[in-house]
Amino acid sequence: MADELSPKAIEALRELDSRSPGKRPLMLEWDIESELRQRDFIEEVPNGGWQISARGREYVRNLNA
Repeated sequence: MADELSPKAIEALRELDSRSPGKRPLMLEWDIESELRQRDFIEEVPNGGWQISARGREYVRNLNA
């Protein structure tokens, strides 16, 4: 598995990071979902969709640094 995320996965992760906690969870394409789940960057929410995990937020902070 490569260390780098695909551009689409990075874009989705940044979108998740920018969402406020009260916003509806984001639905992701299967390939992006798989890529982010493998790295534990997202968490499934009970009513469907995905939210960013603490590990995902840390990754985005490092990207923006």
